[in-house]
Amino acid sequence: MHDRTTKLEDTLEKFMQASLTNQKYTEASIRNLEIQLGQLGKQLSDQQAGQFSANTQTNPKEHCNSITTRSGKIVGRGIGDNLVVEEEVLEELERKKKMSVRERKNKIKESL
Repeated sequence: MHDRTTKLEDTLEKFMQASLTNQKYTEASIRNLEIQLGQLGKQLSDQQAGQFSANTQTNPKEHCNSITTRSGKIVGRGIGDNLVVEEEVLEELERKKKMSVRERKNKIKESL
């Protein structure tokens, strides 16, 4: 009976040591995650509001396609029809913006 108790105590001691070791590793992992979360929070707060830091790319195809479902329904037909008009409008807005900047610079130069 005493031999059986000793084996049980040894097994319990090994289990407790393994549990303590596992707990230490878990605590260390949690500390590392807290540090990383703090670093991410600092990076986010350092970014200027309204800026999107991802690298975006324009669609190289420059046109839109429609989608045909299995049932034969066509979704998005004519989506790209207004693309040329939209590009012209955007170019016109850019030209106006550049002109207004030039006008402001000229006014400043004149006032000096």
